[in-house]
Amino acid sequence: MAPTPERAEVKVGRFDPARVFPPGDKLTVPLFRLMMATGDARCASLLFVMADQEVRNTSGAESALHAGRMWYLFRLLCSHLSEAGYALDTLLSSVPRQRLRKLLRGRPVAPEELERLREALGDGTYVRKVRHSIGSHYSHDDIKRVYEADLTAGRVDGSLIACDVGALSRFTITDVLALRLMDDAAGATTHEEFSDRTGEVVTLAEDLSTVVVHMVAALLKENGVQATVETVEVPAVFRAARDWAENSQ
Repeated sequence: MAPTPERAEVKVGRFDPARVFPPGDKLTVPLFRLMMATGDARCASLLFVMADQEVRNTSGAESALHAGRMWYLFRLLCSHLSEAGYALDTLLSSVPRQRLRKLLRGRPVAPEELERLREALGDGTYVRKVRHSIGSHYSHDDIKRVYEADLTAGRVDGSLIACDVGALSRFTITDVLALRLMDDAAGATTHEEFSDRTGEVVTLAEDLSTVVVHMVAALLKENGVQATVETVEVPAVFRAARDWAENSQ
């Protein structure tokens, strides 16, 4: 596999918003919600992958700092994906299936993929549990239950990191507790099980991005929007993380 390039091509589309996304179209606002959630999930996923790379490249307190940021970003990713689930609920309940089928005709995704994603991001799912327990909220009852169980089992990390520079401090004890709350939400009893659930969330973010890109691209094509090509820098840490993942397969 060739190394990830330092720069990548991007397509830039410019259009009349009132034509492509008419305010009176039932698709417009639900799709905007979905685009917002997808854009935020992409950003969180990118930063999560970069933080994971930093954890592998460091040790000691520095590695712990990166790990705290990495799992914060994972919780943030779950929160954005949960919001995407709510947006999918609205979209699929307000936009006729016939309209979606026509929009996606000839593309490698179908309205059934939207249904699958809604189920994977809805109530009772791992993503929604993380969001409610330790992502967008800090559940008193869940924290009490998991902490007391871990204290009894001798699994609590009694440490913290203090730094005079900027925000380079972490309450390591609660970083690890947050990770254990995610274990609990996943129903995981081993590192391998938790790792599998984490990978599933990253894959869901990629699948969501693919579906939303096809929906937006179809709207742009319907309206004859032309794109220009530019290039952007690929961050060095992301290049290293991507190459590591490719070589590890």
